[in-house]
Order: sequence, then structure tokens, then C-alpha cells
Amino acid sequence: MERFHWVQYRCRQLLQGDSRRGWYSAAERLPSPWPSHGRGSRGSNAERRTVYGRNRPQLLEYSNSSKNYKGNGIRTTKYSLLTFIPMNLFQQFHRAANLYFVFLALLNWVPAVEAFQKEITMIPILVVLVVIAIKDALEDYRRYLSDKKVNNNKVKVFCM
Repeated sequence: MERFHWVQYRCRQLLQGDSRRGWYSAAERLPSPWPSHGRGSRGSNAERRTVYGRNRPQLLEYSNSSKNYKGNGIRTTKYSLLTFIPMNLFQQFHRAANLYFVFLALLNWVPAVEAFQKEITMIPILVVLVVIAIKDALEDYRRYLSDKKVNNNKVKVFCM
């Protein structure tokens, strides 16, 4: 529906002879939003971006429709504090090696098959589960910090 409104607006502009103010026209009298020193550089402008808004006719429609949506923050973390333990265990038990160690631990609880003490057979699987959970928690925390850094970048927005 938004594309239809844009096409309708653009056709009106073309018929009125005001074709230089469309979305895809060159930005006259405006500085370039891209830093001049390339992508990989870590200069002062490399961490900031400038957005030029050129959709004035759709501004009211956008503000009305955007009330129903969340912000545009980035979230790449897998877990929250409540879902960490269940989701982590679910993902870990999809690995065949972990299921094998659990099977051995359960099999050792059967008196006729018992080869070792029951508690000793549980140590390897518990150590593996705890080490992998700590590793996943550290990775997810690093993702959280990276998301926080990206979401708190300063941005200049120009509305015309």
C-alpha cells in the first residue's frame, strides 16, 4: 500500500514538473551522508551516520502506522535471563555426544548393568554441560554488549 502511495505522489510530481524532489533524485545542496575515507576506516565520522528523510507526504501515514511497532534496535542475543537454562539445555541435548553420556549415566542406575558408582558416571556429562553453558553465556553477553554499542550510536536525521 505504501508503494502505491509513493507511485501516486511521484506521478503528481512528474505531471507538475517538480521532478527534482523525488526519493531517487540527487541530493542537491546537501552534503554526502557517507564518510570520504572508506568503509574500514576508524575515523571520527566512521561511527556515525547521517540519514536524509525525503518522504514528507508519507510522514503522517508513517507516524500513525509506526505507533504499533517497536523501535528499530538490534537484538542478536539468543537468551534472556529467564530462558537461558531451558534453551541452553535444549540446544545441548541436540548433540549426540551429550545424549550418549546421559544414556550411560541412566544405564548405570540399573543394578544389573552397574559398572561404576552411580555418581561417578554423572560427572562427565555435568562437567560438559556446565562448561558449554558458561561458554554460551559469555558469547551471549558479548553479543549483548555489541548490540548495546550499535544501538547507542549517534545518528543525525534530517527531515525535509
